[in-house]
Amino acid sequence: MSKVKEPYPPRVKEDVEGCPVYITSVILGKKWTILILQTLMSPRAKDGLRFNEIQKDLSWISSKMLSQRLGELRNEQIITRTVDSSTIPPKVTYQLTRKGEDLRGVLTLMQQWGMKHGGEKAGKCIGQGFSHCNGCRQPA
Repeated sequence: MSKVKEPYPPRVKEDVEGCPVYITSVILGKKWTILILQTLMSPRAKDGLRFNEIQKDLSWISSKMLSQRLGELRNEQIITRTVDSSTIPPKVTYQLTRKGEDLRGVLTLMQQWGMKHGGEKAGKCIGQGFSHCNGCRQPA
């Protein structure tokens, strides 16, 4: 019995860790990160959102976890944290950077894939990107 020669050698962990898809998944794959980004992509986030505004939108995320994820997104230069010390207390806002805005297309494609393959679970989504994303919100 002869061995079938594989067209490519097996993947090496060190090389895989340099794969662009892997790098993206490490950033976006952390719990709640994508939902935080969606909140920061909403029209009301155009001028930035305060911590409490983000937390109100994602009330099930603990303050500690939200703070941790915001810090990680800052470290990756996906969001900025701006402190306006002309007010008391200082006004701190979070906003997407250009690098963060570049993720809008990625999340839009994820939304489209989810609508196509998500079945009834994705039935509320109206599918117009995040500027019209209200389908998963409870009526006020």
